[in-house]
Amino acid sequence: MNRWIQTIPLIWALSWVSVAAADNHKDWRKDGTLEEKVAHIIQTLPSTANIMIEIGKRYQDLYWAAKLGKWEFAQYQVEEIEGLLEVLQITRPGRAASTQVFLDKGLTGFEAAFKSKDWNTFSRAFQNMHAQCMSCHIVNDHAFIVLPVAPAASSSLILNLPQK
Repeated sequence: MNRWIQTIPLIWALSWVSVAAADNHKDWRKDGTLEEKVAHIIQTLPSTANIMIEIGKRYQDLYWAAKLGKWEFAQYQVEEIEGLLEVLQITRPGRAASTQVFLDKGLTGFEAAFKSKDWNTFSRAFQNMHAQCMSCHIVNDHAFIVLPVAPAASSSLILNLPQK
């Protein structure tokens, strides 16, 4: 108990030191110049890798949603992939042209698949998307990133697949 009483003033003093130290840092959001604010905001934009991780998850979910006949959820994945790629075009202008090629060619066939709710129609659209993904990876010097034609699993709670 005596040791605890001796520790309380030390904790109190350290907390004040940390508060004082925090006050010495300028908050660029409030006090920064316009150039500083823009530079910091640009640094916080998601990288291509961040966006591709999200797209990869949706790629898996798309495949398994269709495989399980959850067509509305599958369609949602295509819409989200398209939206993520549009964000990529804004945040990474150097990849805008190759992303547009993918948007023009990689998502064709899904509308017919979702309308017909037919696995074979979906499978052709998905294989086309896979081929366009790989073409885009090659154009962007990332040919070493090879997607499976048929993802082995999905971690989506909505699909409720057993986890390995």
